Amino acid sequence: MRAFILAVLGLASTALAQNCGPSYKNQICAAGKCCSQYGWCDTTPAHCDPATCLKQFSGAGSSCAGKPAPTTLKPAPQPSATAFSSTVPNIDVCGHAQGGVSCPGAGLGGYFYRCCSSAGHCGPKNDIQDQGLYCGTGCQAGFGKCDTEAKPPAPAGTPGIAQGGETCGPIVNKKCASGLCCSGSNFCGTGVDFCGAANWCQPKWGKCS
Repeated sequence: MRAFILAVLGLASTALAQNCGPSYKNQICAAGKCCSQYGWCDTTPAHCDPATCLKQFSGAGSSCAGKPAPTTLKPAPQPSATAFSSTVPNIDVCGHAQGGVSCPGAGLGGYFYRCCSSAGHCGPKNDIQDQGLYCGTGCQAGFGKCDTEAKPPAPAGTPGIAQGGETCGPIVNKKCASGLCCSGSNFCGTGVDFCGAANWCQPKWGKCS
């Protein structure tokens, strides 16, 4: 009777054993079990012998398959700093009375052309204008900034040369050619509109009368 029971248990154990590997339709062992070279799943040293076990058919976490590679968390990409135009903006007017146009900011840190004044003009346009004219009382919030900022440092590098009608000043780092004035709006030319102090002629970037 005892022998009969042992035989039944042996058959049950065999029936419940799991096959694996290429000889058994590429079946993979359950988690934690190794696939022996003969295509049987278990956790014994013979099944998990690293010299003979079939790693690709062993269950996840088994000594044959090895531990899964740790997941490396990549840091979230940092947003890049906002780049401001290094050219003189084509727009000057802004605000609710000008179709909702906003001041874009220009030059280092967007210091220039950043605020929309009560009169609907973007500024300061150069480094000699008082920023309070644009960013102070009456500044139109929502169409640019309305703040007080430190003036940016002088542009690095040797200034270029701009001809009549071309842009000049700290935004583009260009001086006007000999005999030409750099206006407060950052254009080279002659006459009172370019060379007069009332129009913010920029002596560091050209001739001024």
